[in-house]
Amino acid sequence: MHLSLLASLALLFSIGQGQTHGEGEEGKSMGPVAFLWPADRPWDAADDNIGPCGSPEGVSNRTQFPLTQGSVALSIADEAYKVAFRISFSNNPTKQEDFEAITGNVSEIDPGHQCYKLNQIEGKTTGDNATIQMEYWAEFEGENDGKNQSFFACADVTFVQAKDFTTQVPCFNVTSEEFIEPTPSASPSASATGSSSGASSTSGVPAESGKGSSGGGLSTGAKAGIAVGAIVGGLGLIGAIAFFVFRRGKATGLKNKDAYELRAKKLNNDNEGTSTASA
Repeated sequence: MHLSLLASLALLFSIGQGQTHGEGEEGKSMGPVAFLWPADRPWDAADDNIGPCGSPEGVSNRTQFPLTQGSVALSIADEAYKVAFRISFSNNPTKQEDFEAITGNVSEIDPGHQCYKLNQIEGKTTGDNATIQMEYWAEFEGENDGKNQSFFACADVTFVQAKDFTTQVPCFNVTSEEFIEPTPSASPSASATGSSSGASSTSGVPAESGKGSSGGGLSTGAKAGIAVGAIVGGLGLIGAIAFFVFRRGKATGLKNKDAYELRAKKLNNDNEGTSTASA
């Protein structure tokens, strides 16, 4: 059990090291909000207010996306409002008119991570391309006199049948305010769980926490752990938990070892005493 937990924590650490989205990254690698999954186009502060995709880059890499039960995961560095998800089935959309709504708008989201299910894709098949657009309102320090403005981001995808989709989507809901610092006596997965209360929606509904597409991958607890690491830089806490478990296991092992040696020594002395008495 300890080895399994340590392996999961080690995996969390390696993933967290490569995770750049989240609080602290605003203005460095992302705007107030970014796609955590599917991967979005490269971000640039000079372009993120320019529609339809808020990036100087066009279509490059595409992410496989299921035709049914598809979700988008967001990394949220700052409060945002009127979040809209749209989709274009053009191979290279360049105008706002190329996009159509794919789910209801989300009225407000708080810093953290949120996951939203998209409507089923109709009339498309495996291999068809699309671009998912996100538009939202938010403030950005030093811009627009501190007033809300529109931001854009796009993720380019290629559709696959759900039965052929094996990616474990990082789909979980947790806000920075909901984060509870784990203690040695608490379960890491229980301490890191969140809810979808951080996002109120007019019609778009957050996907259930921990519910991803089918296939192997990280557990719900592990995915929640990634959220913790992205929100508060909690990799040090995870490492502390791993160290605690390791030390506890080691101490238990030494205790059992000492007890065994004392018992063996006692038995040996008893046997020697019996042999002496017999002689």
